[in-house]
Amino acid sequence: MELSAREALITLNLIPGLGSVRIRSLLEHFGSADIVLAAPQNMLAQVPRIGPALAAAIADWRHCTHVHAELECAHRAGVRVTTLLDDDYPRVLRNMSDPPVVLYSLGAWLQGDAQRAVAAVGTRIASPYGISCARSIARELADAGCCIISGLARGIDTAAHLGALDAGGRTIAILGGGLSSIFPPENAALAHRIADRHGAIVSEFPMNMSPSRNSFPQRNRIVAAWGCATVVIEAAGRSGALHTAGLAADMGKSVFAVPGAVTTGSSLGCHRLIRDGAILCTCAADIIGDMGWEPGHQQMLPLFPTPSSTTLSHPILSAIAAGHTTLDALCSALGVSAAELTPQLMRLQIERQISPAPGGAFQLCSSRQDI
Repeated sequence: MELSAREALITLNLIPGLGSVRIRSLLEHFGSADIVLAAPQNMLAQVPRIGPALAAAIADWRHCTHVHAELECAHRAGVRVTTLLDDDYPRVLRNMSDPPVVLYSLGAWLQGDAQRAVAAVGTRIASPYGISCARSIARELADAGCCIISGLARGIDTAAHLGALDAGGRTIAILGGGLSSIFPPENAALAHRIADRHGAIVSEFPMNMSPSRNSFPQRNRIVAAWGCATVVIEAAGRSGALHTAGLAADMGKSVFAVPGAVTTGSSLGCHRLIRDGAILCTCAADIIGDMGWEPGHQQMLPLFPTPSSTTLSHPILSAIAAGHTTLDALCSALGVSAAELTPQLMRLQIERQISPAPGGAFQLCSSRQDI
């Protein structure tokens, strides 16, 4: 079977267990993907990081891969396939030490997306406070002309993508599995919203590959590389978001972290990042200013502005809707003190957005039940 240079590279990417680092070792050793596929097993086994088992899999590529079926699958799904050999491969990724050799994309990424791109990452089990922060910061960044890079995961990633869409801005989602089946499945509609003129859904993995424990850390390096800076919004002590932040720092990129309540475990990772040198971030303006970018056309407000601003109400109403109905529960969820929160609750009662409930709780007024 005669393969083009592109098809040979895609074929290598289809072989289970290889990955970008090993493929790069093979390309450096043999010079091109078609020569790799033609090499005998004993020669393949001598390449660093390969070994006998992978050498056998590569030598058996005719039986374990079907490149034309893969390309047909991508074509039917409307997915664009870009390789390192293509001129339109993202320049920001080409300079990585281990760039993905193949990119599958739904929608359209632009070379200009990388000029003011911010990776927004955080926990999948996000609090109302974290979700509010992520959506607000991403919205303000997108409104200032930034492209939001994230992973389409539950929690903070989802909120960040939604924030970019709120502003009508651009966002790129990097997945940990193939594009044939969006993961998590409940974000399939969000993925298609992004791909519909607002950015792209991107993966380096074959179309039908399911996400795994190893694939998510692998995709994190792309998230870190595509962003000019990374902001971590709510992360526990051990978190994939911290892995992404570490990769970004290793690449010489700025790392920001949003603080939370010191009593909340979901903010422990952010506090450690700040202690270790990450830049404290409370709003998009902190990132815009530190990066030396010109601000957007709209004013970027802090997450918790002055008491006269009705912007205050949104995170509080969201928290009440999520079941945090008492003063203590709201303080914990929002990461603020009772002294700071009490006047805001009073204002919302005056505005008839919330009302007292039995047991010292609060409830949304009937006109706000759709929040």
